[in-house]
Amino acid sequence: MNKVWLAIINYMFNLKKQSAFSLLETVVVLFIVSVGLLGVLTLVVNSQKTRTLNKNALVAQYLAREGIELIRNVRDTNWLESTSSAPIAWNRYIEGSPSGINYRVSYDNFIPEPITDISEAKLQFSTGTDSNFYTHATGSPDSMFSRMVTITAADSAAPSSTVSVLVQWLDQGQTYSYTLDTLLYDWR
Repeated sequence: MNKVWLAIINYMFNLKKQSAFSLLETVVVLFIVSVGLLGVLTLVVNSQKTRTLNKNALVAQYLAREGIELIRNVRDTNWLESTSSAPIAWNRYIEGSPSGINYRVSYDNFIPEPITDISEAKLQFSTGTDSNFYTHATGSPDSMFSRMVTITAADSAAPSSTVSVLVQWLDQGQTYSYTLDTLLYDWR
């Protein structure tokens, strides 16, 4: 029986000699894991911010293109309504000036409205059947975007005008803008 007790005592002493994690080692491992998780969390947050910024920049680009197309629509409608007995100027409603005239324009209103600056060009969400459209209708919920079209002509008889569309939006406390320019010709 002594041999059994000696084996048990020997086993107990060997248990105490086995190495275990010290408190310092545990703290170091927890620090390394938390730094790694903090890095991953930072990457996720920055990725989300970049995704939102890219989405808004894409919407701004489409809104600027839409502004150009709406002005072209006014020009094309002037051509279609013009007859030899009742001629209409190609740039009716979009005359412009050498210093530039600012307008706000949306798909639900044919005639562009002159404005003084972009603060008057806030876009609202459409309240119709599809709320994914932007308009200048009053009483609709505001969006974060504003769109101003500036038309610059050399003079009133010039066969071309420069059309510049400025889209601005406020995102995360910072103002962003996108500008698109084109030339509008009386090629008819």
